[in-house]
Amino acid sequence: MAKKKPAVLRPFRRPLHSFDRLRVCTRCGTYTALPGDRCGHCGRSALALVEARAAALVGRRMMYTRLLVALLALAAAYFAADTLQLSLSLAAGVILLLALSAAQRRARPAENVRRLDELFRRNIDRIREGLELNRQEAVSVLRENDTLAYEKLREIAVLLRGDRVARQRIALLHGFRLRKDMDLEMESLLLKDFEPLLAEYIGEVARLRRELIKDRTFRYVIRYEAQIAEMKEGAAILALVAGAAVRLKRYALLYSGFIGRYVHLLPRDRFLRLHQLISSNPHEAWNGLDAKVMHIADAKYRWDPELGSSISDT
Repeated sequence: MAKKKPAVLRPFRRPLHSFDRLRVCTRCGTYTALPGDRCGHCGRSALALVEARAAALVGRRMMYTRLLVALLALAAAYFAADTLQLSLSLAAGVILLLALSAAQRRARPAENVRRLDELFRRNIDRIREGLELNRQEAVSVLRENDTLAYEKLREIAVLLRGDRVARQRIALLHGFRLRKDMDLEMESLLLKDFEPLLAEYIGEVARLRRELIKDRTFRYVIRYEAQIAEMKEGAAILALVAGAAVRLKRYALLYSGFIGRYVHLLPRDRFLRLHQLISSNPHEAWNGLDAKVMHIADAKYRWDPELGSSISDT
């Protein structure tokens, strides 16, 4: 087995919206999800957030509308026959401009969203091309700096979904020595098909940060349980995931059948947690898991100071 290397990953704050970090070059129209001051295509410092770009386009169009109204008012004043018509034309123009400005201010938020949606629809192919260029850039630095390559792929994955980027990220993570204090991810890395490296990573996350193991991960593990069981450390991985499932009562009930198949492999602390859950909720539908737990408790933990008293009471 290849020796894993220590890695320091920069903290990653997932944006509120997937497009929050997407930028566009206002000169050449190339899109990017990677940080940096210059456009990777034309090299110019002309990158703008797509949301800001959409707002700027809306502002420009509204300004042109106000300018047109002002020109019409001036034209009416220019062709006025007398002073009264001139005054009325100018007054009407001012009132119309004020009313138009007020209406535009109220409509601005909705117009910004509509223009942003329109920008995405019209440029979806260019966005895909830009993200693919980002992916190639990340892969190009892999040999020199695999940590940087992973961080770039992590940025891209917010927008570029799919197994291709996820597999590359999993392969890189497999070479890192994972720690509990690392900024680990789970559900964004789940694949459609079985991948041994992903199964190993799930086991590591279940050991280090079991709170990251949630429904989608449990369903993935159960779907490919047979394949994972055939792996060299498959039983240990499945036991770690089962141990993560006893973190919450809902998980323990929902995946009781899965837990029951590996309850005999649970470490003491996880078994104690499960025993407490069942003892506190004896009337829930444990689907036979309660009987298995009590049998193991009686056989293995009868003299355990934390379990012994509760066993003798059952």
